[in-house]
Amino acid sequence: MGYQEVNNSYLKNQVMGASPIRLVIMLYEGAIRSMKIAKAAIEKQDVVQAHTQLVKAQKIIAELKNSVNPEVDVTISQNLVNLYDFCNEQLFQANLQKDSSLVDSAINTMTELLDSWKQLEQKKD
Repeated sequence: MGYQEVNNSYLKNQVMGASPIRLVIMLYEGAIRSMKIAKAAIEKQDVVQAHTQLVKAQKIIAELKNSVNPEVDVTISQNLVNLYDFCNEQLFQANLQKDSSLVDSAINTMTELLDSWKQLEQKKD
């Protein structure tokens, strides 16, 4: 079994055994990781890597947005959707303009949301 197969197996086990809150946290971490890679790529003028990572982050954010449950709290749900839309727009513009400062604003927003989810996870334990 090669490294990639072991890594995929580990990731699969991590996801399959995770609580719903942990899955959301993993998505946030993945989006933030992709955004940081994209920011570095923009600064190195590696437009292909920047594009790839920005699109990956946008797809993760779209999944997070689609998972919002408005039945829990309409106001909180709408605010969360608005924040996801803001981040996606920042990443879209960053991709068009190759502007790393736009990526920073999305990273900051997603990091704040991630911190809130981590606090919620701690309260559930």
